[in-house]
Amino acid sequence: MVLNRTSEYANRLINFGVFVDGKKVGTIANGETKKFDVLSGQHTLVTKIDWCSSPTLVFSIGDNEIKNFKVGGFRNASWLVPTALIIIILSYIVSYLFYLVIPVFLLIVYYLTIGRKRYLTLIETNAERQESIAI
Repeated sequence: MVLNRTSEYANRLINFGVFVDGKKVGTIANGETKKFDVLSGQHTLVTKIDWCSSPTLVFSIGDNEIKNFKVGGFRNASWLVPTALIIIILSYIVSYLFYLVIPVFLLIVYYLTIGRKRYLTLIETNAERQESIAI
């Protein structure tokens, strides 16, 4: 099993824990690709950061088969924090712009509380497709 972590601004300094069948098999750093040995059969995969995690992904793997997965922050996390910072800075010039930060703040609070099991995204990818795109 190969796990690729996207490079992102949010969570840059924190390693994600990788759990297969409920047992921690390692960690993965920002922008890192790592291989984990998994026996053939059906397994569950979850990545965790502090109290937040990805949804549980169930997959089957055969002998000598390599499954590829991609993990990253929640959807739109890459633009959410920079947008909030820009709005806060602009609010010093135009005071009513500060109210535009409220929806961004509520979305972040959602992912840190109720949506904490969807804070990270975890998907299975097709390695052959990735190689053809790179060529």
